[in-house]
Amino acid sequence: MKRVFLFILVVAFGFMGFSCASVDGMSDTTKGAAIGAGLGAIAGQIIGGNTAGTLIGVAGGALVGGLVGHEMDYQKDKSAQSQKPVYTSADPQQQPPGQWVEVPGQWIGGKWVPAHKAWVPVNP
Repeated sequence: MKRVFLFILVVAFGFMGFSCASVDGMSDTTKGAAIGAGLGAIAGQIIGGNTAGTLIGVAGGALVGGLVGHEMDYQKDKSAQSQKPVYTSADPQQQPPGQWVEVPGQWIGGKWVPAHKAWVPVNP
């Protein structure tokens, strides 16, 4: 009976974890904490075999999952900020002297960089 309950618990938390991961509006921190809490509860129950072990597993899993999710959010924000162009306005009065040039795709540092436009300033 105990094995059947444990199997049902594992399957239920697995479905709950994947359902949380598919929600677009949630941050990775929230998803990580939810999935970590579920996995921690399962691990705590298996290791401790009592309610205290389960609760400790939930707390530890939520903490670790939240930290991992927060780091994933940070990396996404960092990469999004590094891809923003410096001059985005098409109004020539707002830009310093220079011109937009088309840069062909090329290999840089072992990575393929697709074709893009770059601002080339002109010294007055």
